[in-house]
Amino acid sequence: MAEFKEDKFFNKPGDSEDSVDKLKKKISKPKQQDIISTSQKIKEMFKKQQFKDIVNWAEKDPSITLHEYDEMKVNSHTLKLGQYALIKNAKNPSEDFVGKIQRIVTIKENKSKKLICLCEVNWFYRKSEIIKFKPQAKPWISNNEVFSTSCTDYILASAILSPCRIVTLEEYESSSQAEKGVFFTRLEWLPAKKKFDGLSKLQNHCTCKQPQNPDQIYIQCDKCQKWYHITCVGLKKGEYEQKDYICGCCR
Repeated sequence: MAEFKEDKFFNKPGDSEDSVDKLKKKISKPKQQDIISTSQKIKEMFKKQQFKDIVNWAEKDPSITLHEYDEMKVNSHTLKLGQYALIKNAKNPSEDFVGKIQRIVTIKENKSKKLICLCEVNWFYRKSEIIKFKPQAKPWISNNEVFSTSCTDYILASAILSPCRIVTLEEYESSSQAEKGVFFTRLEWLPAKKKFDGLSKLQNHCTCKQPQNPDQIYIQCDKCQKWYHITCVGLKKGEYEQKDYICGCCR
């Protein structure tokens, strides 16, 4: 037979009503502290910039209204789903982030007047983000080159500065001059592994055996047709404009 012992939380003979009330209040107090309103929770997540968590919460909580859109207007620019955008970089204003818009949502708690507009973006990494892990790649990565990734996140719509374009290297080179807000991509970056995907497929040039960088000046050997950095072969800009250049291997 099970034996029941007297619980210390039950009223015992001799306990006053005041002591029992105090004990009940002490027991119930932590429960009241655990109850967090939807407004408080959203404020906490917003302050910590946990925008993905806000979306996840809104999708489950019936007291929150979530709407999706195909396009939006930010800073006098209309941006649509699937479009590339320049995104404010608070830590380095001279180099904006680049991303592709995957989703546009607004979130509003029914008891609040505040409307939160968020965008899910697929990130492209820029040169400064890559050379932290691959400093040896610095010479051949262009300042206007971006690398596709599988990384996505939610950001405030107000962080978007303007639309931008991402083209292939061939399209980038064929343009008469570099346009502002135009980037090219040729490789994927794998953040978890901190390496490129497909690097071995790129053609190497010059005696330094590195992929092409359109920011640098090259000269072509008139005999073997190979390209060399003028700095690698000890030349100056314009030195061979009026005469043939024969590389060291062909002399």
